[in-house]
Amino acid sequence: MKRSLQNLFFQYIRTWSLGTLFLVMACLPTQSFAQNKEYASQQDNGKNRATIVLGLISGGYNPTSGTAVANVENPNNAVDGNEATHATMIAKNVSILLVDYSGEAWLQMNYSNQVSSNTTTYIKIDQPTSTGFNLDLLETVGGLLGLLDEDILITEVYNGNNLVSSSEVHSTIARDADGNVYLAVTSSEAYSGVRIKLRSQSNLLGLSLGGGLNLKVYDAFYYSDAADCGKPAYTYYEDSGLNIGLLEFQNRNLENAVDTDLNTYSTLKQGALLSASVAGSKSQIFNFLAPSSETSTLNIKFSLGSQGLVNTDLLGSAEVIMYNGSEEIYRRSLQSSLLNNTDILNLLQSGNPVTLTFAPGKSFDRVTIRLSSPVGLSVAGSALQIYDVERYDDSAGCTNPEIAALPTSTENPFQSPSCANGLIDFDNVDFANRAVDGNNESFTTLYADSGNLLVSNPTAGFVEMDLGQNLPANKTTYVRINYDKDVLDRLLGGSLGKLVGDLANSLLLGNQFIEVEAKKGNISVLNGTSSIAFEGISNGDISLVQDNIGRYYIAITPNADYDRIRITNHVYAVLSTGKKASLDVYNACFEIGTDSCFAANFTSYRGGGVGLNVGNISNVGVKDAYKAINENSSDYSEINLGVAGIAANVYQSIYFNQPSQPNDKVKIRLAIEPSSALSLDVLGRYKIKFYKGETQVGNDETLQSGILNNIDLLTLFNSGGIVELEFEPDDTFNRVDIGAESIASVNVDTEPLRLYGVERYGDNCPLTITESPFENPACATELIDANNVDNLQNLFDADFDSFATLKSGAGSLLGINNYEGYVELGYDQVVPAGTTSYIRIDFEETILEALVSGSLGNIVTGLLDGLVLGDHFFQVEIKDENSNIINSASSNQASAGGNEAIRVVQDKQGRYYIAVTPAADYKSVRITDATNSALGLLAQPNTMNVYGMCHETNLDACSAAFATSYEYNGVNLSVNDLSGAGVTNKEQAIDDNTQNFSEISNGTLGVGSSTKQWIFFNSPSNKMDIAVIKFKTQGGGVDADVLGGLEIKAYLGNTEVAQFDFQNGIINGVNIINLLNNNQMVELSFRPGVSYDRISVGIKTLVGTSILSPINLFEVERLCGGSALITNPMIYPKVD
Repeated sequence: MKRSLQNLFFQYIRTWSLGTLFLVMACLPTQSFAQNKEYASQQDNGKNRATIVLGLISGGYNPTSGTAVANVENPNNAVDGNEATHATMIAKNVSILLVDYSGEAWLQMNYSNQVSSNTTTYIKIDQPTSTGFNLDLLETVGGLLGLLDEDILITEVYNGNNLVSSSEVHSTIARDADGNVYLAVTSSEAYSGVRIKLRSQSNLLGLSLGGGLNLKVYDAFYYSDAADCGKPAYTYYEDSGLNIGLLEFQNRNLENAVDTDLNTYSTLKQGALLSASVAGSKSQIFNFLAPSSETSTLNIKFSLGSQGLVNTDLLGSAEVIMYNGSEEIYRRSLQSSLLNNTDILNLLQSGNPVTLTFAPGKSFDRVTIRLSSPVGLSVAGSALQIYDVERYDDSAGCTNPEIAALPTSTENPFQSPSCANGLIDFDNVDFANRAVDGNNESFTTLYADSGNLLVSNPTAGFVEMDLGQNLPANKTTYVRINYDKDVLDRLLGGSLGKLVGDLANSLLLGNQFIEVEAKKGNISVLNGTSSIAFEGISNGDISLVQDNIGRYYIAITPNADYDRIRITNHVYAVLSTGKKASLDVYNACFEIGTDSCFAANFTSYRGGGVGLNVGNISNVGVKDAYKAINENSSDYSEINLGVAGIAANVYQSIYFNQPSQPNDKVKIRLAIEPSSALSLDVLGRYKIKFYKGETQVGNDETLQSGILNNIDLLTLFNSGGIVELEFEPDDTFNRVDIGAESIASVNVDTEPLRLYGVERYGDNCPLTITESPFENPACATELIDANNVDNLQNLFDADFDSFATLKSGAGSLLGINNYEGYVELGYDQVVPAGTTSYIRIDFEETILEALVSGSLGNIVTGLLDGLVLGDHFFQVEIKDENSNIINSASSNQASAGGNEAIRVVQDKQGRYYIAVTPAADYKSVRITDATNSALGLLAQPNTMNVYGMCHETNLDACSAAFATSYEYNGVNLSVNDLSGAGVTNKEQAIDDNTQNFSEISNGTLGVGSSTKQWIFFNSPSNKMDIAVIKFKTQGGGVDADVLGGLEIKAYLGNTEVAQFDFQNGIINGVNIINLLNNNQMVELSFRPGVSYDRISVGIKTLVGTSILSPINLFEVERLCGGSALITNPMIYPKVD
């Protein structure tokens, strides 16, 4: 059989200048799984000769009985099942009686049973040896595979006596890790035997009378079963676009990519590619013995050996391609390998090998790693070095060590969701099935890049999900996503967000964009793109919304029936410069619940107007939109029209999953903090609108129309406090818009509007009572004493959001008639020492932000804007059962050393508490609100809200973190020292939004100073429990010394019990220095080995080292049991 230059499987053929293949068998996979060999048990052999006339073969090869021209010695050794014994095939060029002959020996090895189609037979051979040739055989024919190309070795496949067509047979050469050579023969039809022919003549060898070839043949076998996991069965080399003069015959060490040594590698070099006059490529192909499952993953460990700086051109020339048989099922340029939104280029710049995980979501049995080059163009870099290729499958018992266990599902924003449960199609994605696995915290990643100017075209990633049923027109499906946060924040504002981007001369929305399509079968019923903020859609609506903890969703509402959703990730660039972006898709769900009392669950905002321009656009919009619907009644969004000018508007939309019932009302909590006296003209700009779908219900409502009892509007809002408005729309509704508009006659600054909450209620939907965040709370039940306090009864009711208000004032000049408000709350039993009680409070937020940076009395808490902490302050006294004060602190005092018994903390919703943890038994706590009496007539009266006091009685060691705070430590800290230091968004390290994080920075603090975030649990852990800490840095400059400044510690109460030892930065084989330098996520499991109830994560400035970049802290979770490991969740790359 003539071996034509075909693709590995034969269904389609490519035309190449010269293609060379070299194959290596993997003999010892890392994962050990049984693979049974079935040996050929019968043989047949023979001898042929051809006449040579004028130096050419004449009349073909015909049988001969003589052994002078050809022979097969010991043929039974090739079918004895013993790979140590061999037959010998001999072919010669001889002259007999003045006639010249070329010899051909053949040996056919037959199986006792028919072999199924697409099964590969491996025939163990030695490299042929020559006699009488004065040349290097392999050098002459272009390597081992040249023996097939030149018809020196010929393979044929038989089914009984019938010869299988050569077009259905593929043959190549293999070598295992021990240096043994194999012929690998695959037939697309069933067969029973394989024949080898050895000839002594070829076009390249020419005729050399007296010369000949010997070939040792050991055995023929195939594998009757195949492992789902482990290394490829064999690998080979392939190139195209090259002629033999350009080929490099050095050892490429292909077997190193499939052996058990993870520190050795094979090499694909670009040298010859750069000399080609046509586009060329070099590939290493890896074949598995059987197709994988659809959930299998693949790890490839590689590096780029570069003569210069590794760049996007080199990455663009390298790609990974996967096949199932002849079908290409996956293709990714390394250029588009933006794993977890991190550029792989940064990882490779270190020169260290990188392990990437690929999860095609489809069955595959072959992987190609290809290095390409365009016509005559040089690409920076010289070699692709492949260390390891290995396949994993959880269902087969071989777990991928690079992938952490799936995250636990979190509470979703629906009453009763129905989610997509099947995949229609997908491409250029990893973990496609995770978009439909029912876990709202697992995701598929869609990749896209703009292509490479030299070698690659743009690519887009998409996933199409089956919703499982036909949805009626105007039914909304929500697709949770994660993307570039700047893009998401802009898209949340719809056309206003786009306008902000356009006016800021930013092309971000257009350069990378999301395409959304709703379909009924194969027919598209709705299509839109984020590049135009999903505007201009005539057959439905697409918008970006947030749920009550800030997660982002694409809300898709076609005006026709539909049953599937398709999401596509695109990147565009005028020039193909390698720009890339990834998009995470978590799920696609719609509401099937029918509870018309269900709380608002999504929000977005919109705006626009002819008066918007570069000078006024920056402050227009809605800040922290989701806080208007979250569980923290003290939180708010901020709606700001600013000085947007004539005919501008901005509205925040609040969505309910069901229409209201007739006569339902809406309670809206608002506040305006005026910088100057408000006027009725300014207040008249604020409007409330009600909608059912896209249809407005009734007329616009004003603030005045929502005020009860005819209270004066100006007086009410000029107070700066929270105002509750009540509206009763004319008809049922499922959306409320709150915002502001400017008109031609009033073009002055509009004060920001704070939106604290929107609640719908009626005869069948009573106002809800907020539940306690404690699992089993014990709360204060006794009022010991009180003065200047309103609504004392709220301290003891079941509503966690109700509060008493403490009032204080400076009185007249010199403090005459000054007054304080206080309340003392008591338990009905003595609380043991070391138990933390939480007193939820509201106070000036700027002061609370300062106080949460340490325990009351910490030196730093007095450094915010000079004396601002001393103008309005509160005092805390902890008392025992005899009313003796055992601990006290005041928020206006600053004394070195601090007070570890009294802190200000936040829970995961961002609510503020005074946390008291005395070292002695206690029974009551007194809170006093005070105003600096020295201010006299200059001071306005002040207030403080107190909600109640509770402590946790559930001591389950597996309970989640409850609260957080942070603090500074250092010598002689001053306000100037704190530049840039601190922790922002503290509560996001413990909230339920896995995309959120706090940021810990040491700023410019000097040597010996530190900033750390505290994570508090309400119960001690078990001794062997671990804390999982998920974090990353903003990248750069981390070495072992700098890493020493990252301090992760465990405490029991105020006592430090353990500190994580980063050693040299290599933990359990993971080089976390490289991960941190390249902005990679690290999931660190810390087992203190003792009981603990606090974790601190901090940065300390050390002598003689650089300052560690700010830490993004995503999560601190306590797990009961487990082993201490570092893993990389989802597909975060791990660097060895």
